[in-house]
Amino acid sequence: MKSIRLLTIGLFLFTMSVTFSVLAQERLLSLEDAVSLAVEKNRDLQVSRMEINKTAQKIREAKGYALPTIAASGQYLHYLQRQVTFLPGNFAGLDDSQIATLRVGGTDAYVGGVSLVQPIFQGEIFSGIRAARLAEKLSTEDLALTQSVVVTDVKKAYLNVLISNEQLKLQKQSIARNEQALKDARSLLAQGRASRIDTLRAYITIENLRPDIIRLTNGIEIAKTVLKTTIGIPESEQIELTDSLRYDGVVPFLANATILEEALASRPEVARLVITEKLNAEQINIERAEYLPKFSAIGLIQTQTQANDYRFGDYKWPVSSYVGLQFAVPIFSGFRTAARVQQAKVTKLQTEKGLENVRELIRAEVKIALSKVEESKRRIESQVQTVSTAELSYRITRDRWKQGIASRLDMADAELSLSQAKSNYLQAVYDYLTASVDLDKALGRAN
Repeated sequence: MKSIRLLTIGLFLFTMSVTFSVLAQERLLSLEDAVSLAVEKNRDLQVSRMEINKTAQKIREAKGYALPTIAASGQYLHYLQRQVTFLPGNFAGLDDSQIATLRVGGTDAYVGGVSLVQPIFQGEIFSGIRAARLAEKLSTEDLALTQSVVVTDVKKAYLNVLISNEQLKLQKQSIARNEQALKDARSLLAQGRASRIDTLRAYITIENLRPDIIRLTNGIEIAKTVLKTTIGIPESEQIELTDSLRYDGVVPFLANATILEEALASRPEVARLVITEKLNAEQINIERAEYLPKFSAIGLIQTQTQANDYRFGDYKWPVSSYVGLQFAVPIFSGFRTAARVQQAKVTKLQTEKGLENVRELIRAEVKIALSKVEESKRRIESQVQTVSTAELSYRITRDRWKQGIASRLDMADAELSLSQAKSNYLQAVYDYLTASVDLDKALGRAN
């Protein structure tokens, strides 16, 4: 019995350990994986895809106006006082100048029928179908625009995690150098070649750096939370980034005119406004159609009966039916149609001006993005030499300090310069990669 109990406990602990290991398993995430995952799971993109499905149903709705409308109707009436028919007086033995009243029909009346209306000519129907198709294209461009924003945000969030990790590494490297300096200061103090103040300064420097470790560690978690939220995965899921913050040095040469043409042709904002302009033109046609006559084929088949009792088997159900054409010509609508046409024209002009403005903004955006890429590239090239010089200066100053030639202050300045140089290089690489992401978005390459 005891062995069975121990076996059960062992199995339970094993199951729990397996469960915790699965829960604690981290998702390895490259930049490409993060983008692909965001395209699939981002909630804004899911809403945009739903909008495409919605506009597809609007096309179906618009086509439905060209199809016949068939309706069945039924009616039951119970007359508390039967209907009255007015007849000339001579029909009831009265004087011709008098009117006779005669109650007719039964106390219960039943009417049932099926009606049909088939539009033959209604100008707004086909304009409405074209407008619905344009609306579907518009929602597709909205999806492309949302995806461009999401992809850009994911890349930047990914880079924010990377730079936070690298900043933490730099801080740990700085602490490691200062810990070595503290160790050297204690050794020199024991040999009588350094003062106690040197060890105190080294110790204080290390302790002043430690709070930044806490801050940067917390910053990494915040950056990961932002990344996970932008991608659309649960905040509780653990992720580990596999890419690194690196500079490849490859900046493709592109003529300014070439990239402007690419941007104007590829940006979803431009495509969206071009489609909106066409949609506004169709809206004008829809409003103008109110001036045109409407022509429809109509039909009705109907049966009715009246009675004073509920002996349904004795009822007579005479049937009447007709087919015909219905013609309606608008004559005057209080200038409402003219006002709506003018509103549609103004909306189209607004879209045209908006398109001109967006094109100018894109030109400026491309120019600024290119400038930032080139500027950060030059900073990187400059900082590479600065880091090498700072590392050499630190090694020389450290050797001189051990020999008693340099002061502890010189040593601290050299370490600070090295940390600053590495931090500046890291920031330049981050700025270059971020500027490259912005350039991709500006050129319409984000998707």
